[in-house]
Amino acid sequence: MLANFFGKSNPANFIVIFSIFLGLFLAKSISSISIITVNLVVEQVSILALFLLMFLFYNFILSKNKLTLYNSYGLLLFVLFFGFYPETMSNRNEVFLNVLLLVFLRRVYSIRSGKDVYKKIFDSGFWLGILFLLAPTTVIFGILMFLSIGLFQKINIRTLLIPCLGFLAPIFCYATYCFWFDHTEEFTTLFLWYADYDFELYTTKPILFSSLLLGAFTIISIVLKTPKVLSISGSYRKYWILIIFNLIIAITVLIIQKTHDGSQIILLFFPVSIIITNWLESIKKPFLKNIFIALLLITPVIIFIV
Repeated sequence: MLANFFGKSNPANFIVIFSIFLGLFLAKSISSISIITVNLVVEQVSILALFLLMFLFYNFILSKNKLTLYNSYGLLLFVLFFGFYPETMSNRNEVFLNVLLLVFLRRVYSIRSGKDVYKKIFDSGFWLGILFLLAPTTVIFGILMFLSIGLFQKINIRTLLIPCLGFLAPIFCYATYCFWFDHTEEFTTLFLWYADYDFELYTTKPILFSSLLLGAFTIISIVLKTPKVLSISGSYRKYWILIIFNLIIAITVLIIQKTHDGSQIILLFFPVSIIITNWLESIKKPFLKNIFIALLLITPVIIFIV
């Protein structure tokens, strides 16, 4: 029943899935709020609006580039992951950053299309530059951008130079602003990385349980799906390679963060949800899909209670 319902992709599914997230979001907010103020309500509404925008971008990327089949499994998993890691629903800055990251990924994954290639490549570099200004370590996602260019387009002077120009455009504007107003120290700090390698937070029971469960599903999905994908040719194989590297890069960026408060785990949601969805789609028996989806639906409730 669950597999049949979420096996479709239509506005009704989106509304149901967003309602699930709304329940998770309200449960997290109510449990962590002691006094309700006008400013607090405005902040929570703004975060919720960012989440809605994020889900729309996520759905658009999947449907436009056919990273999954025509179903709602990917969006469902993406939403449920916030229930696995409730900390990811509290930090507005991280949510905003990941909305911009999805905008960047939208361009990266659309490079496959032969339409407006140079514009898409420039836009990819431009959004990477914006991300760099907000969170310098995200510049590592530039590897994904050049990998996409190499997989779907020809490597030449133009395809190498254009994304670099796009990347430098916002950085040059910001550098000019800092120089003009004598804020050069703010600009130079972008290149001074300091990573906090204290991962004690990830050993707490809720986060450790969620990580082990999703980590196991991700590894199983990669191991079972990769041989089948590599045996075929075409865009699907290239997308799979891109998604795997997306996961590796996201893990790297997560590790080298300046602070670890749990909200940064959101970086992994996009690639992990796509990888697991591709494995879920390959399961032939409906009752196994129902059991798997039911397990994912129940887990956030268990985490919240515990």
